[in-house]
Amino acid sequence: MLTFTPRLRARLFVASVVFYLIVVSVSVAARIPSGPVVSVVPLAASVWAFGVRVGLVVFVLELTVRGVLYSTGILAAGVPTVLVLVPMVFTDTVILLAVGALRRAEARQAATEEQLRAKNGELEVALAEVKELRGMLPICAWCKCIRDVDGMWNKLEAYLSKHSHATLTHGICPQCMAQMTTEAAGLAPPA
Repeated sequence: MLTFTPRLRARLFVASVVFYLIVVSVSVAARIPSGPVVSVVPLAASVWAFGVRVGLVVFVLELTVRGVLYSTGILAAGVPTVLVLVPMVFTDTVILLAVGALRRAEARQAATEEQLRAKNGELEVALAEVKELRGMLPICAWCKCIRDVDGMWNKLEAYLSKHSHATLTHGICPQCMAQMTTEAAGLAPPA
């Protein structure tokens, strides 16, 4: 996707202003009253390049230029000036709002993409740390040793420590404790 740097945005804005000035100059020279319709170009470019506040400033400046051109008679319309200016103002307002919304959407999208990049980084780190046991493990029914891929028999504790991040500790479950106590009582010498 093509990214626009602030410098490139500023250059495109300047190009749109130059385009606007050329068209308005030709309109004045040729006496074409609809020439200032191109005002949507610098307006959209200013909002896109610098934000809604600058777009509002450009909007007011451009309205002033239009007002001067039509009120002084430099650019005379064959129809009443209001009938020419009102649609232009409406169009510029719509453009201002639409491009402002687009600019906000771009900012939200950039923030969302940044969050996704950060979350992706976290997930990649977590995935790199995962050691998972899968499949069937050959285990001795008597001593509980596990056969590895080399055919060696390893104690269950050693195998799990080697193939996972688990740390094992030892204890005695209640059933085994009861059995051991019973066996110990049977082995105790009579008193």
